[in-house]
Amino acid sequence: MQLFDNNDDECAWYFFDSSYKTLLGACLIIFGVFGVLLNAWLYVTFIHSHLVAFKSHVLVLNLCSASLGRNLLGFPFAGSSALAKRWLFGPACCQLFAFLNQFFGVFQMIALFALVLERYLLAKHYKREKTIYFRYYWTLIGVCWTVAVVFATPPLFGYGAYSCDVTATVCTFVWPSLKSGARELGFSVPYVIICGVLPIVGIFFFMGKAIRLETIYYRSERQKEEKRLTKCVHALCVTTLALWIPAALLAGWQWFPLLLFGYRPHVPQVLALFAPIAAEAATSVPVLYYLSADERIRAALMGRMKKNYALLDPEQARLYRRSPY
Repeated sequence: MQLFDNNDDECAWYFFDSSYKTLLGACLIIFGVFGVLLNAWLYVTFIHSHLVAFKSHVLVLNLCSASLGRNLLGFPFAGSSALAKRWLFGPACCQLFAFLNQFFGVFQMIALFALVLERYLLAKHYKREKTIYFRYYWTLIGVCWTVAVVFATPPLFGYGAYSCDVTATVCTFVWPSLKSGARELGFSVPYVIICGVLPIVGIFFFMGKAIRLETIYYRSERQKEEKRLTKCVHALCVTTLALWIPAALLAGWQWFPLLLFGYRPHVPQVLALFAPIAAEAATSVPVLYYLSADERIRAALMGRMKKNYALLDPEQARLYRRSPY
């Protein structure tokens, strides 16, 4: 696969074990199709069901929009290219793929942080007997889109670079060395801090604050439902971050030797295989957690799209029919 003039530098891992590529392609297709079905199911439910009508559910849909975009990008392009042992769609499409992959990756991280922050602010305002206006939710969604665009665009203009991944089957963000110059390093360091370190620290910080406030103040039936949604959000955040650990290790495996010693190390094939598979599997986590932990979303997802409450207990069905939310 020749995407750049200097193939030795840009595609340093071209001779990657082909059997691993076949397994990678098969897994990406399986998890990708599964993720598309789950997230599309949630989208259809939001359109038709009046049960998922909390303001918080807008942020739920925001996260799943990033997951669905990652699914639609991943398995048709990355999966088929891995099976073919090379990138199939040309250099221009490879750059577009890398841009969209970076965009949805940043979007997912900021969307997770927005969910956790909203849970904390909701509990904090409830303590003060205040409510959060709907424009706040649209502001959070706008921030997710803006940050994703800001940190996906610069590599297209020389601030950072999109090139072959470790399997040489798709394009991704390439971590620079000290020899790469100030432009690439000047993008990479803020990218790691703003899109990685700060959101993760913020997620766990606001998790603890929200749990404390909800334990003290949430007593009514509706607030107990909000508390269940908070637990669901926190669990899916922890699980998603855990599934992103292999990708973080893969990035660190490449970047730290480049910064410290100025050379590209060979990435273990198991790590190079597991990192994209785990990231693809993470896109299904939100819907699975909502199915298992959030009663209102589960009620809508399991077929109650047109006021069909047959599978709910009578008391719960009456509660939802009276609910103004």
